[in-house]
Amino acid sequence: MIDPSLLHTFNVDVLTDRRRYTGAFTTKKLSIRDLTQLGVRKVQLNGGLHYDHLNPGKGVDHATDELNSMVAHMELALTSIPDWWDLDNITDMSVLTTVYSEVISFENSFLGRGQDPQGEGSRSSSQEDSPKAEEESNPAGGNKPVVVGQVQASLEP
Repeated sequence: MIDPSLLHTFNVDVLTDRRRYTGAFTTKKLSIRDLTQLGVRKVQLNGGLHYDHLNPGKGVDHATDELNSMVAHMELALTSIPDWWDLDNITDMSVLTTVYSEVISFENSFLGRGQDPQGEGSRSSSQEDSPKAEEESNPAGGNKPVVVGQVQASLEP
């Protein structure tokens, strides 16, 4: 059973040149297992290929990659759909993008949770206790990391 706080029901009303699409959808926040399956499903939709901006023509084009990413995400996130939701028969991208926008908006609503008012974010005790690398000014510009004090001490004779 999915925690109700991880579900979001929304309605769409999209008018295309062919028809009006109205109905209720329910989406969920993706679980860790869902996230592991997201990439697998996208690769399946891409026919085992991927988009590679460094090697155009050697995989799927960027638009196909993005479209398949959206489809894979919705396949995993949508838990309730209207009867008309059939991607084999929907031809207007505005229907797809309207639903996807709601799904992503809900997912993004979880970003930033656990942050303190100053925006520092929450940290686990292991993060707080771990040694931090110090930075020193680099005259050539920017900062460069310096070896953590405990590591440096262990290297000295």
